[in-house]
Amino acid sequence: MIKKIQFLIEKMSEELPGVLAAAVVTVDDGMSIAEVSRNKSIEPAAAAAYLASIVKSNTRAIKLLADDEVTDDILVTTSQYHFIIRHMPDMPFFIFVMTTKDEWLGKARLLIKKYEVEFAKFSDFLEKQFDY
Repeated sequence: MIKKIQFLIEKMSEELPGVLAAAVVTVDDGMSIAEVSRNKSIEPAAAAAYLASIVKSNTRAIKLLADDEVTDDILVTTSQYHFIIRHMPDMPFFIFVMTTKDEWLGKARLLIKKYEVEFAKFSDFLEKQFDY
């Protein structure tokens, strides 16, 4: 199963030239289940560990501020990069994509939404595999 998830993350990252890194990450511990990097200096597993805390904080903040709302995605931008985090409600994982700032943000978001349906098929497996 993990090989299938790895295949999907690699396939997803190949669809946009501006994707620098991508990963499927467990929410609870920030462990990267599958990852890809197009740049030797970028370690998606390390980034994933830190991004998990952002997902958890966002979930708590949304419950506090707008209890009936659901986050579509979390966007972090720098002078050179976009970091897009997509966490579907009640899923034990999130999808993380890092792109260049030149990549179209809308395309990247659509790409993640397209593939999250495929990743969601592995939700039961991931819950059992990682004790959620």
